[in-house]
Amino acid sequence: MTQSPLTEPKKLWNIPYILVLTVSTLSSFSFYMVATILSKYLVGLGASITFAGFVVGLFSITSLVCRPFCGVMADRLNNIWLLIVSNLLMSIGLLGFAFTNSMPLMILFRVCNGVGFSINGTVQMALIVHFIPKDRTGEGIGYIGISQLIGSACAPAVGLEIADRLGMPAAFLAAALLTIAVAVMLLFLRDIQPPKKKAAKKGISFGDFFERRAVPFTIPYSTFSFANGVINGYLVMFADEYGIEKVSVYFTMYAVAVFLVRPFSGKLMDKKGLQYTVFPGMIACAASLFLLGFCNSLWLILLTGILRALGQGAAQPSLQAGCINHVGRERSGVATSTYFLGGDIGQGIGPMVGGFILAQIAGLAGYRVLFCFCGALMLAALGYFYVMFPRNAETKKNL
Repeated sequence: MTQSPLTEPKKLWNIPYILVLTVSTLSSFSFYMVATILSKYLVGLGASITFAGFVVGLFSITSLVCRPFCGVMADRLNNIWLLIVSNLLMSIGLLGFAFTNSMPLMILFRVCNGVGFSINGTVQMALIVHFIPKDRTGEGIGYIGISQLIGSACAPAVGLEIADRLGMPAAFLAAALLTIAVAVMLLFLRDIQPPKKKAAKKGISFGDFFERRAVPFTIPYSTFSFANGVINGYLVMFADEYGIEKVSVYFTMYAVAVFLVRPFSGKLMDKKGLQYTVFPGMIACAASLFLLGFCNSLWLILLTGILRALGQGAAQPSLQAGCINHVGRERSGVATSTYFLGGDIGQGIGPMVGGFILAQIAGLAGYRVLFCFCGALMLAALGYFYVMFPRNAETKKNL
């Protein structure tokens, strides 16, 4: 390696940073290959839409339970080996979906996948922040999001294409093989692991599991994840109500828009502050959700996706960078795990709430209520952030 993990990085595009970005890209590709087809797959096997929503959301509920422990592990253990284990756990869950039709086993494998996912996301972030210059935190985290969105741009279309040609089990098998490949790749990257500081005490306290200073950033982030869970779980079925084909293009257009806004928003956040990215971003995202339920053609759906991408692409990485800057890099593991707790809650509850609403309100009206509910939730979170964030004098400096 050209850069020692002991050295404070002087430039953003150093070799360890690029390598972890690559791992993040491949892992996200595996996730998004099956995220948009799982609910349809379960319904096709005979499950009710409510049960399908439960299984989709169970992924993130499992992650929610595991996440605090992931923060402790990320701050104290070897991050590379943790990433290897997490990818193998994800592969076991995906292989289970490919080879069983049993609903109880579906739940078991979804839990396995969720455990791996929670470890993976937390440890990736805790590892990569050590390779980002402190004055470029917003920009560096923005590129992490871009690397992951390469998966969200291409993977849904790839997963749907494999499912259409070879069957849905083949899509799960392909996603599993990709996570196994990532685990093998990580075996060759063990020398980028930063050294761990020895803890002053061996005991573990509540503060090792949860960072209260991250909460003002976590609540708004959870609403983005809630909307993501709803859209990933039900957009395809919403389009089916109108007979709209090729709705997978939505995810590609979404990712393209995020590619355009994230580098700019990260630099803007580093130079000006969070108020220039978070507030307008959340308003734009809320507007896109209100409009989505009333779209009756592919091009209108795509327009709302672009608006949502511009808003979320500006606000979400800024919230994450602000969280890490405020808490401190020495506690990046627990800060990240606390921040992602909000995402797990939103991602898990979103499909469940969506399944409940659609079960109560049939047809297009149910989807309109669901998407408008997401928009209202986004505005409520914006109000919370506006009221709560400036109260802390130290945090207010980041504005």
